Amino acid sequence: MYGKANYKEITKPNRLVYTQVFCDENQKITRHPMAPTWPEAMLTTVTLTEEGPNRTRVTVNWEVYGEATAVERETFNKAKGGMTQGWTGSFDKLEEHLKH
Repeated sequence: MYGKANYKEITKPNRLVYTQVFCDENQKITRHPMAPTWPEAMLTTVTLTEEGPNRTRVTVNWEVYGEATAVERETFNKAKGGMTQGWTGSFDKLEEHLKH
């Protein structure tokens, strides 16, 4: 499984916006190999907000990008709980790593 990101905006110090698609090893856009009704493209916005001298809030917004069918949007929206767990788990691992 391969993915491709197209960075649309990088604003110092606090914003990153990119589109994301699945692709093959030659960068040809494909569908999610295990979810045929997954939308073709997603838009991710990451915002960093300083909350103190040693604390930063990371907010991730992930949405369907471009044209998508009602079924594709429904598939994406139903999966948001799992995506939230995935993002949270990744940040929990990063936080643990940074403690050492």
